[in-house]
Amino acid sequence: MGHGWTYSGHPICAAAAIANLDILERENLTQNAADVGAYFQQQLQAAFDAHPLVGEVRGAGMLAALEFMADKESRKPFDATLKVGPKVSAAALERGVIARAMQHGDTLGFAPPLVPTRAEVDEIVGIVKQVLDAVANQVIGSAVAG
Repeated sequence: MGHGWTYSGHPICAAAAIANLDILERENLTQNAADVGAYFQQQLQAAFDAHPLVGEVRGAGMLAALEFMADKESRKPFDATLKVGPKVSAAALERGVIARAMQHGDTLGFAPPLVPTRAEVDEIVGIVKQVLDAVANQVIGSAVAG
């Protein structure tokens, strides 16, 4: 007896979906995501476009990614054994920022909720900047030593 599937129009699931839509509308979360998302993209570009670990800053709205490259111009990746993305992700998590190391390369993905303020975006970017600087010292130091 299948009656509780999330895709079957179950009344409880439908009620939860409607409640969620009511919250999105009442709290104007899509507009906040558009406004703060644009600010998020600007701050990421400003902070990381010229960072020595970052080959590309990309995203739209509240979704963003930093791709790490050994050489930005030739788009040469880091040696996989350096695990730059996982190192950055783990160090960010230790400092309270959840960002995912993407499995298809040295990329750090961001998918924050729709509610952050500009001040919270500044805090996220500041923490990630500290993390990238620390990891850059490790990675560049090991590249020079190796």
